[in-house]
Amino acid sequence: MKPHHESNLEAAAAAVHEWQAKVRTITQNIEEAEAVVAASARRRSEHVLAASLGDDAARKHLDHVLQDDRQAASNLESLRLALPLGLEQLKASEHAHREAEIEFRRARVHHLARQRVEAGAAIDQAFSDFAEAWSDYESLGPELLDLASQEPGSNALFLAETISGVARLAASLPAAPFLAIREKYNFLPISTHKSLAAAEAQYWRLPALDEAA
Repeated sequence: MKPHHESNLEAAAAAVHEWQAKVRTITQNIEEAEAVVAASARRRSEHVLAASLGDDAARKHLDHVLQDDRQAASNLESLRLALPLGLEQLKASEHAHREAEIEFRRARVHHLARQRVEAGAAIDQAFSDFAEAWSDYESLGPELLDLASQEPGSNALFLAETISGVARLAASLPAAPFLAIREKYNFLPISTHKSLAAAEAQYWRLPALDEAA
């Protein structure tokens, strides 16, 4: 089932197309009615002189022509009255379509922003898990270094550089995204006072995930 804002947008677009077609039809009908009126005027001019001179046949034919004139003029007047009304409906449908587009974009932005916050929360959790694992990993270093440095022929400086694992950790960080991020945004300060999800939620003016739940 489609979200209501998407259904509203489709319905509004359909209404615009419908009124565009109706306005085109009215305009075409006006052009045709104007042609009928012009043709009727020409036919009337063909018989008006003879009818004014007493030609009964011309007079009878002129009566029919005048009747057609009146009908054509009436149709044309109605169509000319209908055109601005149709244009008003078209304008109203276009306005409704713009409003539906705004609603659709707003809802889509909210949806994507919420997904971005959730992705940020997943990153925050991954970082939290990493921090916990790193704490365990780092806490094992001193004892390991101390014992390893007591081995005959060991090089304490070498061990201090490698057994601690910092160098290996730096080497093991994948270039995507960590290295790429730092190279691209190396001018930005590093701040840890706020989680990624919380920062995203604040930026997009969304409630935090714990509040939304």
